[in-house]
Amino acid sequence: MKVRLIALFIFLLIVSLLAPANVVDGLGTRFLKSGMRGDDVRVLQEYLSCLGYEITVDGIFGAQTDKVVRQFQKEHGLTVDGIVGPQTIAALTAHANQQRVYVVKSGDTLSHIARAYDISVADLMAYNQLASTVIYPGQKLAIPLAEAEQEYVVQKGENLSVIAKKFGLSATDLAEYNSISDPDRIRAGQRLVIPIGSAVSVPAMTGSQPPRFNWPVSGSISSPYGWRDHPITNVRHFHGGIDIAAPQGTLVRAAAAGVVIKAEWMGDYGYGVVIDHGGGYTTWYGHNSQLLVKKGDVVKAGQTIARVGSTGLSTGPHLDFRIKYNGETINPLELLP
Repeated sequence: MKVRLIALFIFLLIVSLLAPANVVDGLGTRFLKSGMRGDDVRVLQEYLSCLGYEITVDGIFGAQTDKVVRQFQKEHGLTVDGIVGPQTIAALTAHANQQRVYVVKSGDTLSHIARAYDISVADLMAYNQLASTVIYPGQKLAIPLAEAEQEYVVQKGENLSVIAKKFGLSATDLAEYNSISDPDRIRAGQRLVIPIGSAVSVPAMTGSQPPRFNWPVSGSISSPYGWRDHPITNVRHFHGGIDIAAPQGTLVRAAAAGVVIKAEWMGDYGYGVVIDHGGGYTTWYGHNSQLLVKKGDVVKAGQTIARVGSTGLSTGPHLDFRIKYNGETINPLELLP
C-alpha cells in the first residue's frame, strides 16, 4: 500500500510539473483567441481597457474582445487575425507602459482614483484639464505616469548584487539594463539606471542599522508587497506593505520598541498606528478594529497596540503592515525574521 501511495504521489508531482502554468498576473503562457477563457484573458482585457478601449473585463474571449483585439492590431500595424501571440503581447505591454487610461466606474471619486495611482487630485485634474472634481461613469481619464527610470549612485563597498536586491531586481537584469559586461567591476560614484517600479529598500550605507523587527501578528500573507490590482477599486497600484490575514480582534503587537507618533483614523487605512523606531525607521499598522495605544506612548517590542479589523478600504479582517525608511516603504519580508 505504501509503495502504491508513493508511486501515485510521484506520478501526480510529475504531471503537475509538466502541466502548463495558469497565468494570473500576466500574459504569454499560451496564444489567446476567440472562445478561450481564463485569468490571462482577463489580464488581456485589463490591458486593453487601460489603453482606452471599450471592453468588458470578464475573462471571456468573446465577440467583443475579438473585435477590440483586431482593432488594436490594425491600429498598430500588426497581423489582423484576432490571435494574441508574442507580437501582439509585446505591443500591448509597450503601449501600456507609455500611457494609461482609466474608465470611471459608478461610485468612483476623483480622490479615490488619484490615491490608487499615487498622484495628487490637483495633478490628475490638471493632466485631464478638469474644471471641477465632478466625474461620471464611463468618463475616460488619462493617468500621468512616473519617470521611466531613476538614477542611483554606487556607494563605497557596494556591489551589483547588493544594489539589485535593494530594488527588487536580479544582478543579471540590472547589469543587462545598464549594459555592464562584467558585473564584478563597478566602482563607487558610478551612476546606474534603475527601471521604474523597482521597490525601494534599505540603503546599504545608512549609518544606522535597522531595528530588529518581529512579526506583529501571526497569519498568512494575503497580499504581498509590490504592484497589484486593488481588491476593491481594481486599479493597478503599488502596495507598500504586506497584508497579514488574521481573525477579527486578534492582538496586534509592536514589531519593535519605539514611540507612537500616530494612533487615529487614517482614511482608507482605517484605524491605524504608526511607531517611530529612530534612525529613520517607522512601522505602520492599518485596518484595525480597536486602538490600544495613543500618540506619545512609549512601547516595548511585542507590546499590544491594537486589534485586527477591517476598517477603512478593506475586504476583510487583516493587518496591513508596513515598514518605512525615511518615508519610503521597504518590503517588510526583508527585515522580518
